[in-house]
Amino acid sequence: MNKLSKYIAGIAGAVIIAFLAWFFGNILIYILIAAVLSLIGKPLMNYLDSIRFRGFSLPKNLCAAITLILILGIFFGFFFFIAPLVGELIDMVSSMNMENLNEKISVPLADLNSFMLETFPSLNPNFKVEAIVMQEFQKLVNASTITSFFASITTFIFDFAIGIFVVSFITFFFIKEQDMFSNMVLALFPDKYEQNVKRALNSIYNLLARYFIGISLETFLITMLNGLGLYFIGGVHFSMAIVLGLIAGILNVIPYIGPWIGGIIGVLLSMADIGLNTPNAGMVILTLALIFFITHMIDVFLFQPYIYSNSVQAHPLEIFIVILIAGSIGGIIGMLVAIPAYTVIRVFAREFFSNLKLVQKLTDKI
Repeated sequence: MNKLSKYIAGIAGAVIIAFLAWFFGNILIYILIAAVLSLIGKPLMNYLDSIRFRGFSLPKNLCAAITLILILGIFFGFFFFIAPLVGELIDMVSSMNMENLNEKISVPLADLNSFMLETFPSLNPNFKVEAIVMQEFQKLVNASTITSFFASITTFIFDFAIGIFVVSFITFFFIKEQDMFSNMVLALFPDKYEQNVKRALNSIYNLLARYFIGISLETFLITMLNGLGLYFIGGVHFSMAIVLGLIAGILNVIPYIGPWIGGIIGVLLSMADIGLNTPNAGMVILTLALIFFITHMIDVFLFQPYIYSNSVQAHPLEIFIVILIAGSIGGIIGMLVAIPAYTVIRVFAREFFSNLKLVQKLTDKI
């Protein structure tokens, strides 16, 4: 009966924690983001804290403040660099003359329409690729869509500013008192499991630190490869090439579908920048597509095996299955958090369920 009571109490506690996490979801997200930022800033904080000059050392408050300012400085520096380039992209899309655009692409689309009808005889004879493309494109860039988009920007900026303040405030204390987040997690477990949890948190820190550094490096490399390829090979203007490379780099974080979305957006907007009436437009489109495709292949065979496998110590097939499961449960968001969440689950499983054969197999490389 005593064991049954413990199980019931444990389940009840887990349900209460899950409910509180759901009810205070926004606050939990702020705390987790702050924890990740403090994870990134920890090496710098430790370095500043270790500086000694004639017996003088920097106060912890100052070390934490410098670390936080540098993190925010990188973020805002990146924002102020990219904002004008994104503005140019928005101006270009919003100023497109739909009638001229229709005239420029009507011939290649008509050729594509003929090809589709010849290749797939079962299609309706009235099938018009050009009509479908123009209809969807007009929905995307019409004045009302753009106006509503900018109308929502104000609300987003306000919420974003509040989020920045809250996350910065929490991050400062997480950086200054590096055990604070760990102690918050430890408070959820009985004292007899304290050492297990501490070992788990230490392993999670090492694995996720490598993972997030790897993801940041991958995004940078994808941005550079695509951006420089579009500029030197594709003939896209430099500022536009960098923006499109960055869009592809950020979308590349979304497993499997992200690179294709980034490539399609990149090719379409590159053609808009170059000019749809350029000679040999078909060859230009093929060249642009190859730039994104080759970059993706370099990423798949060179970057990802190191980042996804070595950083979290998991087999590529294992990672693939986890991402598929997470995608079916939570969509794109699920795919984004799949690897970090799986890493946390594996580490805790190793600490608390190491007697299970499945857990031993999945965690033998950690």
